[in-house]
Amino acid sequence: MKLPLLAIVVLAFAEARHAASVPGCPDLDVLEAQLDPNTDFFNNLILCFCKIQVNGTVEISCLYGSNLDHLRKATNAVKTADLITNKITFQHTEFADSRLPAFAELAPTLTSLEIRECTNFDALAVPEATFKGLETTMKNLTIDSCNLKEIPTAIKNLSQLETLDLSNNKIERINAAVLKGMEELRYLDLSGNFINYIESGSFEPLKKVETLIIGEHNYINDTFIDAISSLKSLKTLDLSRADGIFEPPVELFDALTQLKVLKLSGCSIPSLEPGTFSSLRNLTQLDLRVNLIENISVYAFDGLSSLTRLSLAGNYIRNIEKDMWAGLDSLEELDLGWNEIRELPVDVFSALKENLATLNLRHNPINSIPSTGLKNLRSLVLSECPLSNFVREDLKEYTTLETLDVSKCNLTTILSNAFDHQQNSLKMLHLERNKLKTLDPKILQDLQELEVLDISENPFICDDEIKKFILAIEDRYKKAANEGKEFMILNANETVCDRPFKLRHQPLLNVNTDELQPYNEKLDTTTAASTTAVEVKATAPEATTPFILPDLFVGAKTNETLFKEEPRREVYDFNKANDPKDAIIQQEGRKNYAMPLTITVIVIVSIIAVVAVGLFMKKKRKIANEEDSRTKKLSKAEDGMVENRA
Repeated sequence: MKLPLLAIVVLAFAEARHAASVPGCPDLDVLEAQLDPNTDFFNNLILCFCKIQVNGTVEISCLYGSNLDHLRKATNAVKTADLITNKITFQHTEFADSRLPAFAELAPTLTSLEIRECTNFDALAVPEATFKGLETTMKNLTIDSCNLKEIPTAIKNLSQLETLDLSNNKIERINAAVLKGMEELRYLDLSGNFINYIESGSFEPLKKVETLIIGEHNYINDTFIDAISSLKSLKTLDLSRADGIFEPPVELFDALTQLKVLKLSGCSIPSLEPGTFSSLRNLTQLDLRVNLIENISVYAFDGLSSLTRLSLAGNYIRNIEKDMWAGLDSLEELDLGWNEIRELPVDVFSALKENLATLNLRHNPINSIPSTGLKNLRSLVLSECPLSNFVREDLKEYTTLETLDVSKCNLTTILSNAFDHQQNSLKMLHLERNKLKTLDPKILQDLQELEVLDISENPFICDDEIKKFILAIEDRYKKAANEGKEFMILNANETVCDRPFKLRHQPLLNVNTDELQPYNEKLDTTTAASTTAVEVKATAPEATTPFILPDLFVGAKTNETLFKEEPRREVYDFNKANDPKDAIIQQEGRKNYAMPLTITVIVIVSIIAVVAVGLFMKKKRKIANEEDSRTKKLSKAEDGMVENRA
């Protein structure tokens, strides 16, 4: 009785979801349930999809390969269903003659319009009639990567607009008239353009703007400083990757004392002088990643008493003095990764010892765990530092540590008592991509609060020694399940045996521990030993002098600015920065769905192809019923494709 009842419940749920869709405009979430090879479904298929929101309105998403004819069919389907379209999204859509339609005719109460990555080569044309009739309803507008050469004048009457994103176009200047009526605007993104001039008074009407993103290729000059200075409600200013910033714009800071978040990553700032940010007393986050900073003067951050997050990653900092941090009374997170710091004086963070909770020193030439005096530190990142080994005493002052990342540090051994001082605090431990061949089970047994362990991509020898550690992992999983606690091995499929050869690449947790034997390297071969003696003469390697191009790279004065292990400094990757919370590293999150949409398109096209093949095969069977063997073959092929689709 249970199985039929379950089937009824599932069927009822599927029918309910199907009933909530718009007839004639499929919902991506239930598209598979709507497919019917026996109908003319594919003759009327459109690449604009409708999703009914909780409030009863409809969101239309037009994906790769769609056009305006598809949109018209979708909006007509919504109207026929007596529903209202409130949001339309285009991704990789081709517009006839590169022109937008009059959207009020398609969706009279449209509130949000997003157009991204237009497929037309020409600049997208936005006629004056595009938004006519939507002056009081439109709240969110995005036109991203559509080759716009200017801010469309058609938007000037959208008086209720709250969000405007015109990023990644080819806009060169901003005229005052086009933004005149946007008194409700709160978010403005003009990044990724080529703006070099802002007409005087352009931003004065924007009295409610709280977030401005205007970096990445735009050339910051006096017209920018004057315009941005007028935004008295601004809370977040993002000038990342902007051209023309060779020193912090102090004049701008003096005019924006209310700022809370300032992003200046990817600029060309070489140093920080005393009092640079002293007027920004309300600032909570400061991002200075990937500049050319070599020198930070004492008291450079003086006045930033509210700052909680500071990132200086990806610069050329070598020396740190304790007076650098004067004034940072509230700092909780500090990122110094990807610099050239070789050692840290014992008292260098004394000004931060009360509140600093996260310290990131990733990819610095530090060869031992530093003694920092940070008694309240909860997260320490030392990945890609040449540590080789560390002992119990190295971590004795970090008794509150919850996260430790020593991945990619060339660690060869970890003593069983290495984490004795973290037994009651450590929750996350990263040991991946080192040179560990085995691990003592006592490490896992003692860390009672551990929730996440990553030991992947180490050259483990799967012998009777590591058997004890594998059994300790199994015991921890059982204990966590019984006590309702969390525990997991991250990247378990990449946590594999390296030796012996017969077990190579097998996941550690899949190995039959009863078969593990003592390891003998001499007997562990993949081929039979050679019976022919070959005389090999040892030759000394030829001494060569590396060819170095001096002073070609800004900020590189001597070879000491580079790691000895690497002839060239690696490029800091914004997207791979190891930041526990990602608040500074990630962009605003409004652009982070391109990949999911692309995957969705692939899924849709795959479904269409599968069902189309199925229809074709059914038709062939009707024509050639006498060919029994051929019919069986086609039937098997169809079944296989349906299985793959599921």
